[in-house]
Amino acid sequence: MTDNTSEGDQTGFASRRTFLAGASMAGLTALAGCMGGDDSDLSGTIDASGSNTVAPITSWAGENFENEYPSVLVDVAPEGTGAGFQEFCRANSDYQSASRQITEEEIGLCEENDVNYGFLEVGLDGLAVVKNSENTWLEEITLEELKLIWEFEATGEITHWSDVRDEWPDEEMQLHARDSASGTFDYFTENICGERGNIRDDYSATSQTNEIMAAVADNEHGFGWGGLGYLREIEDDQPIEAVPVESDSEDGFYLPTEENIEDGLYSPLARPLFAFVSMASLEERTDLIGSFARFYTNDAQQFARDEGFYAAPDDVTDENHEKIDEWLEEVDASPDDLTVQRA
Repeated sequence: MTDNTSEGDQTGFASRRTFLAGASMAGLTALAGCMGGDDSDLSGTIDASGSNTVAPITSWAGENFENEYPSVLVDVAPEGTGAGFQEFCRANSDYQSASRQITEEEIGLCEENDVNYGFLEVGLDGLAVVKNSENTWLEEITLEELKLIWEFEATGEITHWSDVRDEWPDEEMQLHARDSASGTFDYFTENICGERGNIRDDYSATSQTNEIMAAVADNEHGFGWGGLGYLREIEDDQPIEAVPVESDSEDGFYLPTEENIEDGLYSPLARPLFAFVSMASLEERTDLIGSFARFYTNDAQQFARDEGFYAAPDDVTDENHEKIDEWLEEVDASPDDLTVQRA
């Protein structure tokens, strides 16, 4: 098997694109010389399942691909990372967007159905830990304090701010976060609470990150976490802000800024975003599936930034291109066989 190693949010999907479309199209036009043109024979439908978090990036890449090749349809179905893997590992989709790595259970499902795959890293996302702007006591938070608040053992035990630090007020925290159906939930609980699914059961859980942000903005004692993009959409107009979080890579506390995320300082709450590719689809429709992989990789950094996310490092782009070359070799094809060439 090659390279075998949430969601529920669609609010803001169109708004980010509407704002950024004009600026990004001008930059992407410059790549046309590497992409062939609309007189090519490239045609067909690419089915892309998976993460709602990653869907805006894949959809934006798909729209630009369709603009270059009008006989192609990139059909993005953002049903969530877990639900998407159920489709992908049953050979029902060509691409699978994912806000986390594939699980052992999902690997087993792919193996049961003889689904081989590879993956590309298409961007970075930040999970924002948020407080109400009227909260003047929470200036920064350690990873241990986050675990203390959110792990399952905290249920009914850590209920007031003073339960975390003595000097914080003896007022009840109002906790809001993602539910268990999302890759965001999986990532946070694994990296903060030590185990996927290890979370208290008395918080307000939702599949909608915009609801988390709205609830925190509405209550001085609101506290929660969710995808950074949704904070960015309301922070200028609502009383909500990110809390600096202790880094596990450098001394100090860091906000989820573009610089901190792309420089690796906002760790562990910055995560890679993925696009998995079916090797069977690549073998059956080499030019179509391979050309989209190449197109996506050529400008993945810009696609991610256009949609309010962050760019993976340059060396990741190089690794993605090398992976595509290896996949083509596995299906007895050459990079020269693709309509889209490496930029």
